[in-house]
Amino acid sequence: MKVLGLFLNNEIRTGANRRYLELMESLAASGNQVYVLMNSFLPYQPKFFTRIEISVKYKRKSFPPASLLFKHKIIKSLQFIPDIEWIHIHGDMHLPAAILLKNKKNCNLFFASRCNDIKRAHIMRKYAKYSPLGQVESFAHEIHDRMRERNVAKYSSIITFQNAIDRNDFIARTKYPERKTIIIPGNIGLPRCTQDNENINHSKVVKNIVYVGLLSASKGLQFLLESLKLLHDRGFRELNLSILGKTEGAESAFTLIEKLGLGGMVSIEGYKDPFPFLEKCDILVYPTLYDAFPDAVLEALHAGCPVIASRIGGLQDILKYPELLFNLGDIQGIADCIENCISDASYYLRIRTLCAERASEFRFDWAKKFEQAMLNFGE
Repeated sequence: MKVLGLFLNNEIRTGANRRYLELMESLAASGNQVYVLMNSFLPYQPKFFTRIEISVKYKRKSFPPASLLFKHKIIKSLQFIPDIEWIHIHGDMHLPAAILLKNKKNCNLFFASRCNDIKRAHIMRKYAKYSPLGQVESFAHEIHDRMRERNVAKYSSIITFQNAIDRNDFIARTKYPERKTIIIPGNIGLPRCTQDNENINHSKVVKNIVYVGLLSASKGLQFLLESLKLLHDRGFRELNLSILGKTEGAESAFTLIEKLGLGGMVSIEGYKDPFPFLEKCDILVYPTLYDAFPDAVLEALHAGCPVIASRIGGLQDILKYPELLFNLGDIQGIADCIENCISDASYYLRIRTLCAERASEFRFDWAKKFEQAMLNFGE
């Protein structure tokens, strides 16, 4: 197959960005002709796919939006873009450009939905996690998100989702035919999850907790910190929490740590390779308000590090068992689960066993799922 990817970002900013490029590399390594439009300001040299450079200067969250700049630049570069069978994009940043190319090249569009933005906004409003201005802006963003979903439904040949809940929400809002959708969850695989870091955690007791993710309101770090304070007050004062994630804009988290008096129990590690922590820590707590299918949890399962997480989005598909899930914002529920792991060795062993069982379900060839969806299109 001839596949065109779009990655005009000027940085690899997120795990989703990284995984998209991994997918393009894997599709090319499998024998497909894969071209990726890439920003000349991004210093990335592909191993397998063909890079087509386009220069686009932009700033995130500024005007004009990057999505329109991408489309404008592609209009001027159409003669350099080969004929293809499929355009494949993740998320909406490249959607206007992809629609343009679909019409100009008379090809199919494979859209991979990465986030249920509308559901996330509803949850953020419910839990009062927006500032007053953010609350107002969220309603405007929701109008934009619904318009974008209509365009996705109108122009996409196939849409993939990471979990059934997000797919069902999308279908309910757009009336998109279910037969043109496919669920492709995240996987545990190379290059992130190597044999060297498989089942490296052999913890027997719970003393060290780890959190991996953004230090933002939507990721629920506040709930974990308040649970740690509750455990401290119950007498569990030897616990340690390592927080891994980018610290930009995390002033509220620092303030809360100081307010709760947890400075001696919490270590802010910044953005680091999680595997050394997943090896040494005893449990990963993932208290997010919304996530489609977080890599952090899959990486913990690969490392053999037990995980408990919010009962929301794809986390319910990843972890499945009630013992591994807690309700959104349930501070006492998080604390109770950690206390049970500390106080009852058999309970902790049960958590470890269930997590090990779930890991096996996600060891599959991720790129092959996407490739088969395109090959089977129209059957």
